[in-house]
Amino acid sequence: MATYKSNAGAILQPGNQINKLSSYNKEGVHGWPGLEFYEQIGFIKVSNKSGTKANFKSFDITIPSPDRRPDDRVRDDRTSLVVPASSTKPAYVYQASLAIAQDIPAGGLPTFPASPVTTDLQGTNGEFLLLGPDNGGSPLGVPANQPTGLSAASSLLDIGASGIAQGTGMTSTDGTIDGLIPFWTSVTTGGITAANAENSMMYKVTADTTFKVYNVDAVTGTSVNGDGVFISDTASDESKAAYILCRVNYIRPSEPVGWNDIQGLIDFASQIGGTDS
Repeated sequence: MATYKSNAGAILQPGNQINKLSSYNKEGVHGWPGLEFYEQIGFIKVSNKSGTKANFKSFDITIPSPDRRPDDRVRDDRTSLVVPASSTKPAYVYQASLAIAQDIPAGGLPTFPASPVTTDLQGTNGEFLLLGPDNGGSPLGVPANQPTGLSAASSLLDIGASGIAQGTGMTSTDGTIDGLIPFWTSVTTGGITAANAENSMMYKVTADTTFKVYNVDAVTGTSVNGDGVFISDTASDESKAAYILCRVNYIRPSEPVGWNDIQGLIDFASQIGGTDS
């Protein structure tokens, strides 16, 4: 297998988008003139039992290859979810989403599949799964007072007494308010305060930024301090796995205007309809 056409996705015009954007190729769409919208979706497979849970509390996110034949796969799976950015072309993360996959159909059918392949994720009651930007192997967390819009780039799932059930999901959150979209909706009567903006900002990055999933004690945590996650012995015996699903949505400015944007509309010599005289 080989790496092929890394980051080669086109920036589509809205009328040309007929399928889901390719996470693998980092395909974008001109959602608004001058802006490129992106979506990356990946997964983490958890199949270990409780005895080794301490080794499973920080996870890279796999972006699956579009090539589905394992014996003839041109492109390998990507082993991390990276939001590309630079100082001249930043990325603005406006949503993150985290879920535990549930097989469809959930109850299983004789024909597809014979039995579900997914299971609940187990962990320590009161801990959390956190999706967010990586900081040298540790989470940035979502501080109580945040000046950078981290809540838009973070998602959280609570681990209960029975773990996290299949089908459970969440979008951007600060740990208290769920389903955040970084738009202003209200201000403090009598004047705008910094607190009004805390959950109303996109998270700006100016360098390639890796997103990971961590098992943590609290949404504000900046270390991987959970006990680890696992699946039940029964699920393991049945060859099932828990699949942690991750999605990151972001915007980047379009490339600067160029000659190709207007060349066909400018008259010049030897052009049909031009000024050869």
